[in-house]
Amino acid sequence: MYNILGRLSWLVTVRPWVTLLVLLVVTIALGAGAGLREPSARLASALPEDSAITKALDEIESLFGESGEVRVVTLLFRGNALTPAGLAQMAALLNAIASDPAVVDLLAPVDPIFAPSSLVMAALQTDSLASVTQEQINAVQGVPRMREALALMTGADTDGTPVAIATVRLRNTGDDRLVTAERRIYDLAVADEGPLAVSSVSYVVIEDESREAAETGMLPLIGLAFLLIAALLLLFMRSISDLLLTLAGLFIALIWINGAQGLLGPRGVGLTGPPNSLTAMVPIIIIGLTVDYAIQTVSHYREQRAAGEPVVAAVRTGLRNVTVPLLLAAVTTIVSLLAGLFSPVSIIGDFGIIAGLGVGMSLIVMLTLLPAGRTILDRRREARGTLRPLRLIATAFPGAERAAELLGREITRAPAPYLIMVAVVTIGLGVAATGLKSEFTIRDLLPGDGSVLADVETIDAAIGGTTELVDVLLKAEATETRTLLNLQDFTTAFENETLRPRAAAGPVQASYELLIRDWISDSGAPGDKYDPELAALFARATADVELDAALMREFLERLQAREPALAHVLVIDPDGVDTLLLQFPAFTGNPEASRMLQADIERI
Repeated sequence: MYNILGRLSWLVTVRPWVTLLVLLVVTIALGAGAGLREPSARLASALPEDSAITKALDEIESLFGESGEVRVVTLLFRGNALTPAGLAQMAALLNAIASDPAVVDLLAPVDPIFAPSSLVMAALQTDSLASVTQEQINAVQGVPRMREALALMTGADTDGTPVAIATVRLRNTGDDRLVTAERRIYDLAVADEGPLAVSSVSYVVIEDESREAAETGMLPLIGLAFLLIAALLLLFMRSISDLLLTLAGLFIALIWINGAQGLLGPRGVGLTGPPNSLTAMVPIIIIGLTVDYAIQTVSHYREQRAAGEPVVAAVRTGLRNVTVPLLLAAVTTIVSLLAGLFSPVSIIGDFGIIAGLGVGMSLIVMLTLLPAGRTILDRRREARGTLRPLRLIATAFPGAERAAELLGREITRAPAPYLIMVAVVTIGLGVAATGLKSEFTIRDLLPGDGSVLADVETIDAAIGGTTELVDVLLKAEATETRTLLNLQDFTTAFENETLRPRAAAGPVQASYELLIRDWISDSGAPGDKYDPELAALFARATADVELDAALMREFLERLQAREPALAHVLVIDPDGVDTLLLQFPAFTGNPEASRMLQADIERI
């Protein structure tokens, strides 16, 4: 270690220009690596790769393809939607969305659109709302089941404004097609004209506003941070040259870590993933540590100068005295950050690598740039005889040194009271910490004055919250009696607001059992899928107490031929257990209810 420190001090003091040249070359090389940085990940998974949820999602994707995972776009209509004009505007907009080239191919295979206008048309058994009167709409609202269904999609904002929602379900293809579709729906919604004011809330819309706020707001925040840091450094150091060297070190450290993130990312060596919400915090950490390293380096140099050492000797001694403590602090910090590599969550491991590397890089920058800069500047002044004495950082504030000495003297004379005070405060804060709750929702990332947050709060007040589709994966034989009965009980429970889970926002929207209902029940509504042959075959298969497995298999084969959507909710395995997929909407704004969802489902 002594030899290494000796070589470092020699390089810095004897060859300071070489030191700066090396720093410049490394900065240019790493700066070029910044071009390899990918955009921030749209959806950085916070799930362990071997978790049960991850495995279930992988199984849904492998068995049901893109249709297995569905994203919900919520259309928000402000104004009285349950009027002929309001429903006509809603229906026209939904038709435009459903027929748009960017959207049509991504619509979910089962019931992609759910809206008050479609409910009213189904109840009135009409394909058009052109001749529908207000009296007919009022009559539909008087039907119990229709009243309950419409109540799920209508309400009032906090100021009393009537509000209605409609949902568009899209296949989660996980690529730019989905992004384009959600943005296209938003554009169609906000451009729609009529008695209702329309907007759209979806994952991409939320992310776009959050990212725009972060990107446009980050530069002013970093600029403000630099101004505050500059003011404090100038106050403590009382030296323009030390201030400029420190700020230059900050810029260099940030360039290094951005370039290293690009080189280590998917477009580089592939050691880490794309930037995510955790790695975005690394620059803030680097700024704080780099300033701390700068203050320590300058402080030790000034102490040696105050002791009467010449410039070169002061730089060497100060560097030798500060390097080991800072190196030890940096290494322990890096080790603690790299512990994230043992986490099953990949984004935590990426954060550990990037942050640990940033800590080491910022230390290297400040242990070379500042001493080399001070050597070049002060050695010339010393040779000309114009070198002035330097103020110790400890004396930056009048009386601060004396207060510190007094406090140190009192603590060494009677340490017990101070230890007791620290213990009491620690216990008190520890008890207070037991009441902390770690909860996070996507709205925490939204700007407070943004339109998306206003829409989300309106939906919360009127409907109960924004929703997403929950996938329930079942392993059971589709032709067994118990399977069909359990599915019927599950669907019935979700139709009852008092029986379904608290997080559920409505009835089941997609399941094997619901498709059977569609084809064996004659509702008389336009577009009804009722097939008398299938209904008769199903009646024969279920005539006895136990299902007739052979007839049920025949029924499913015929249903599959008529209804391609069956493949999106049922996969029959001739050599094993069948797989069934159920989907229902759930509120996203109640973390406690979401945590209890699994247990609530198991109790049904």
